[in-house]
Amino acid sequence: MTQPSGWYDDPQDPSQLRYWDGVSWSSHVTPKVSPTVQDSTIGMPYGVAPAAERPQGPGSQGARGAPAAPGEHGPAQRWPQGGPMPAYGQPLGWQSNQATTPDGVVLSGWWKRVLAQIIDNMVVSIVALPLTFAPMKQAVNVLQDYFQQVVNAVDAGSSTMPTLPDSLSGPILQISVTVLILNLVYEIAFLTRTGATPGKRVAGISVRLRDKPGPPTLDVVLKRTAVKQGGDIVGLVRVLGFFGSLFRTVDVLWPLWDVKKQAIHDKAASTNVVVGPQPRRDA
Repeated sequence: MTQPSGWYDDPQDPSQLRYWDGVSWSSHVTPKVSPTVQDSTIGMPYGVAPAAERPQGPGSQGARGAPAAPGEHGPAQRWPQGGPMPAYGQPLGWQSNQATTPDGVVLSGWWKRVLAQIIDNMVVSIVALPLTFAPMKQAVNVLQDYFQQVVNAVDAGSSTMPTLPDSLSGPILQISVTVLILNLVYEIAFLTRTGATPGKRVAGISVRLRDKPGPPTLDVVLKRTAVKQGGDIVGLVRVLGFFGSLFRTVDVLWPLWDVKKQAIHDKAASTNVVVGPQPRRDA
């Protein structure tokens, strides 16, 4: 909700007032003084009129209190309770209509989430490389033998192609399980500590409970991660691989049309991905 225009306490300097134009802070400021200053004659020679009765020149409006708008006169106002006071210089306008948490923190856009996931996948893949090198080499050898069989069948003029060997499923399963475990450890370790994985830090976003700031607790992260990796877990079963991939795709795309910008795993854990880092959790 947009606050009405007027003079409010300057968020940068408590000794002065700054004019809010209804959309953003302006550059107009004025000193904060007592409302009765204009009637005071303390320290003035006998017969000199108080400030309220003297003509006002440029720069003298502070003695009469803050004007209602630049160039006009009127009382200063207090910023209404019920919404955070934006800092001077904070961009507003179209951003004021962005989706937020109940306490006013801006929610992350979909592309930032995708960027963070790509970076995290790269990090996990690099870490997994030494652990998956042996099964990857085995899978490559099986595929080389298979392609050689296909070439031989074509050269012989056979219309029947050899079937993919069952020996390929073993190393593929080993690779998938290793990467899945690393993903689980990676998400749980970083989110419970800071609310952000390295990918989310680069993208400038973090995870928190929708109704409470700070890194999510272990039980929340476990629930969120289990649902998020649910598609990959289901995909380990060959006959259910399609359904696992379908769930994963829908989960990734869900924030695009969700009012609260939550993926399915966010809804399961009551979390939101927001712009900015999370404050330290109280000890």
